[in-house]
Order: sequence, then C-alpha cells, then structure tokens
Amino acid sequence: MPSATFSHTVAVDATPAQAWAALQNPDTWQIIGPVSAVSNPAFRHDGTLASFDWIADVGGKKYDGSAVGGDYTLDERFTMTLETSEIGGDIVATVEASNPSTDVTIEITFRTKGMLSAMFFPAIKSALASGFPTQVEDIAATI
Repeated sequence: MPSATFSHTVAVDATPAQAWAALQNPDTWQIIGPVSAVSNPAFRHDGTLASFDWIADVGGKKYDGSAVGGDYTLDERFTMTLETSEIGGDIVATVEASNPSTDVTIEITFRTKGMLSAMFFPAIKSALASGFPTQVEDIAATI
C-alpha cells in the first residue's frame, strides 16, 4: 500500500519543557493532516500522552481511529502510532534546545490500508505535502 512521509522543523520561543508540554496536549494533534477530531486522551504517570481516539476524514468519509504512544524521552522525543480501518501512520516529535529558542520537528508518515484510501492517496498526499509545513507552524503558534 502507498505511504508518504513529511517532516518540518520550526523554532519556538519556549523552553524544551514548555514545548514538550504543548505537544502532550491531545488537541494539538487535530491540526495535523486528516485528523479532524481528538477525544478520550490518556496519559502516563509522568504526564506524557499515552493514547487518544481520533477521527480521520478520507475522501469525505469519516473513520474512527486510535493513537497509541510508543517510545519517548521526556522533553526530547516521542512517537505515536495512528490507526483507522483505512489509514495508518506514525508521528515522531522531537524537541531540541537551540539557544535562544527551541527547535520542534514533527515527522508524520501516513500509509493507506484499504481500497478507498489507496484510491484517494494522490489527493491525500498532495494535501499533506502542501499543508504540512503550515500545520506544524500552527502547532508552534500554540507553544
């Protein structure tokens, strides 16, 4: 099945801890790609985002999905795996001190899982390619 990966880095006027905290807010992730809504967040004992439910909009149809946190290093890096019946993906977010600012890099990989998403993949890929840098900039504005 087709897949695509996009990455964008932005400097924010915040400490790594402040940037990390903002990235643990589940609402932050409804700005990215086909994620149209986020709900039911769960957190680890240290405040790291562990999971959430989300809705994907693929070809005008909505699909319920889940996001599950993977490996992470506090204030530095975390991964999440996103799944629906039609699309899946992985998010890797890194936070790096860069005096006097902090660099936040978000990388996302989306892959099709079904016939409908494979059919709409060129449109999904095009929309992500053109909108992803702006979406990451929008996330940075919330930090």
